Amino acid sequence: MIDRRHFLAATAAAALAPALPASARAPQTGTQVPGIYRRKLGDLEITAILDGYVPLGAKSFSSADPATIGQLIAAAGLDESLPTSVNAFVVNSKDRTYLVDTGSGAWNGMGDTMGRAETNLRAAGIEPAQIDAIILTHAHPDHHEGLLTAQKTARFANAELIIHEAEHAFWHDDGILSQAPAEAKPFFASARGALAPYAARTRKVKAGEVAPGLTLEHAPGHTPGHSILRLSSGSQQLLLVGDSIHNVVLQTARPEITFTFDADTQQAVASRRRVLDMAAADRLVFSGAHIPFPGFGRVSKDGNGYRFATAEWSYTL
Repeated sequence: MIDRRHFLAATAAAALAPALPASARAPQTGTQVPGIYRRKLGDLEITAILDGYVPLGAKSFSSADPATIGQLIAAAGLDESLPTSVNAFVVNSKDRTYLVDTGSGAWNGMGDTMGRAETNLRAAGIEPAQIDAIILTHAHPDHHEGLLTAQKTARFANAELIIHEAEHAFWHDDGILSQAPAEAKPFFASARGALAPYAARTRKVKAGEVAPGLTLEHAPGHTPGHSILRLSSGSQQLLLVGDSIHNVVLQTARPEITFTFDADTQQAVASRRRVLDMAAADRLVFSGAHIPFPGFGRVSKDGNGYRFATAEWSYTL
């Protein structure tokens, strides 16, 4: 039983005890944990893979009322540099392993804060040679440059490449390339270079089921062939929405806010509204390439916009 006399004696003894040596304390590591996170969807296992982040900045977004963007950023307690996740996803069925987007690989056109997808893929216990198919939501460098090694060879030796036919056609159209502004031409070179080693094993598809339980849905605007992926297993469904959303705070509250790299801003807004309407109406968990890692969440209608809520943590698989 602790009384006043015993308490004072113990306190005095503690004060006289020597401090623990610094070597007995846990040192700072200076490193982050691997960027991997798993969820279960029926018989499917989904692993989010972090490639890194890019500081997009508030100026990357536009609104009819510019003050709206600043107000939303301030209300969310965000910094205007808007560090933005770059995510890829592995989908494991019972007999196949799919990779949805690949990260940026050795490409550093937007800085050196990306390029970690392969390391994190291995941290998840998955080797590039184990990937059976790669599904590209679209052909921008932060999604496709991971197809290549630093030596510009195919990183995924055994993988089929699946891409919407409109997306493949756009980046390989010499007429479009000739009319593209100078600042856009490197994106064509990047897409062509990254896809070339997979030419003999590329499957160009229309919207529809591309593998059992994996359905590609056309959501153009960001690029002409930009697509999202619906995952289904039993009665459960989940959406991987690619670049339909670049900032979940801004573009769910105000879906009409546009992004500087959208090829067709009006079409991108229409696709975003359709995706968010679908997710809200069906109460679907979804994630995307640029939603804060691991990105899984739900939306509900909120006036003319939507309210995003992070999905519950998956405690078991």
